[in-house]
Amino acid sequence: MEPTADHSATTAKRTSPPAQVRLSLAPYEIVPGRLDGAWWPYSNDLVVELPLLVEAMAGAGSFTRVTLGIELWPDVPHEVGVGEKLVTVGWFVSGREQNEILLCSYLKGFRTLLVIPPTTEADTAAWLMNSPAPVDGRNTATELLAIAKARFTAPEVRDG
Repeated sequence: MEPTADHSATTAKRTSPPAQVRLSLAPYEIVPGRLDGAWWPYSNDLVVELPLLVEAMAGAGSFTRVTLGIELWPDVPHEVGVGEKLVTVGWFVSGREQNEILLCSYLKGFRTLLVIPPTTEADTAAWLMNSPAPVDGRNTATELLAIAKARFTAPEVRDG
């Protein structure tokens, strides 16, 4: 299914209390690699998930724009309401890691996070969130996801 882009600003309408954001963020000053941490959204609904992420990262900057890989998000609006402000959303189809999100702040630069797909098994996601791997700079987002998946996928046992 081809992702679509809605040109209107969108504000999330959550019927239940907001969930705790599943976010692992390294202190900005000590990040040696290309990833500043990891984010494990609950769904592929960017309108619901992005406000939670941006609000959780308020201490890391006032983010006004995000850029993300479009493969994980079936509908990508140009803007998403976060509190009283709008965050501009841009996307890339190829040429960049699809499992990354770049959050931009005019005052504090940018932060790049590994996006763990919502359907990822809990043990795999927990390893990615709690491991220093997302911030060590040695692997791409795609490589990190493959390493984590392989680590927690039991080898098939064959009767001999």
